[in-house]
Amino acid sequence: MTIEQPAFGKRVREVRRAQGLSQGDLAGDDLSPSYVSLVENGRRIPSAKIARSIAERLGTTVEALCATDRPGDRLTQRLDLVGQLVAARASQLAGDWPAALRQLESVVEQSGGADQDEVRWEARWELATVLGRLDDPARHEAALRRLLDDPLTRSAPVLHARVAIELAQLLRAAGRLSDGVRFAEEAVRVTGELEPGRPERAQAQVALLSVSVDSGEWSRAEQLGAELLTEVAPLPAGELRAGALWAAAGAQYLGGHPDRALELLAEAEQLLAATDGVRLRLRLARARTLLALASGPADDADALLARARQAAALVDTPSGRTWLALLETAAALRHNDRMAATDHATAIDLDAGELSPLDRARCLLHLARAHRAGGDEEAAEADFKLAAEGYEKVGAFRLALESWRELSAGGRGGEGPDPHAVLMP
Repeated sequence: MTIEQPAFGKRVREVRRAQGLSQGDLAGDDLSPSYVSLVENGRRIPSAKIARSIAERLGTTVEALCATDRPGDRLTQRLDLVGQLVAARASQLAGDWPAALRQLESVVEQSGGADQDEVRWEARWELATVLGRLDDPARHEAALRRLLDDPLTRSAPVLHARVAIELAQLLRAAGRLSDGVRFAEEAVRVTGELEPGRPERAQAQVALLSVSVDSGEWSRAEQLGAELLTEVAPLPAGELRAGALWAAAGAQYLGGHPDRALELLAEAEQLLAATDGVRLRLRLARARTLLALASGPADDADALLARARQAAALVDTPSGRTWLALLETAAALRHNDRMAATDHATAIDLDAGELSPLDRARCLLHLARAHRAGGDEEAAEADFKLAAEGYEKVGAFRLALESWRELSAGGRGGEGPDPHAVLMP
């Protein structure tokens, strides 16, 4: 087969970029990146042997790389890919995530041309989202990392921020706080180039503030919270504005302003009431109740707990029952009802699904407090140690230190904020 240049080199470049490979990756051990560059630019005609080697590394054939498309063929292929992308979105709306996964993988595989960059990017972004819904964190992370290296991502600050924010949130949920901080910082840096009022700016700041609070960088969190509140005003009512207020509330509480923190959480809850985000509303209600039990007026805290009971009855899941048991335990401890605290603590299921590693450590901390209140110091010591180890494992070293301190002191000291009561978005 005759290898026509520059058509062959152009096709090699398109397929290589579509697969996220560098010229060095394609070169391997027997070619040089500079030679690959010459081939792609049409300045070298490779031998049949080298052409086969290049094709194999790209997972295709020499015939496919030599094929030339007429402009009409390109347009037809692009329209077909857009149609497949629309079909994948319909599958997502119908909740058929496996079908959406297959359709999106097909779009990514077929979209190799330079004129298909935008379609390929959207397919890869939605593919990452679907992997998240299918609860496949390893593949979800791999898909996001590949997307972060996409040239289109790197050239567009908004796209760059979207991917970095998603990675930060995924890694934080997985209990990899230091990695989460790194990507959240990257998102904040990138969005600094955007004009004020852009939602990506607030999203990046919420991600960084949340992971900073979790990891124990509380002085930094106070500054980030103040900066975030300046971004809130232009945001439309809804989940983003509610999330920003919620994150700022955590920083306010740790900074010694519990009343202001509870005000922000109440405002955030009002904003979320008009949205469809049931899971987010449940978590915010738990965050507000837990903080009220730690520092709010007793009547307000009891009223919020009553609402939490009603919500748990409507959404009966293992994790929901565990969260309610934790809140009931915290309430009993606040009222110095030692027997009730011990009883409620028995319903805390550390193996309940949807508990993040950080939340599991928080559950252990409340178990330890209940055991101590009930007089079982041996069980309390074991749970305090497990809570501290859990915090340390995810990188929440300040929370781990507070757990060790509470264990050795025989209880919480002083009247300062209880960091274990802060649940971030």
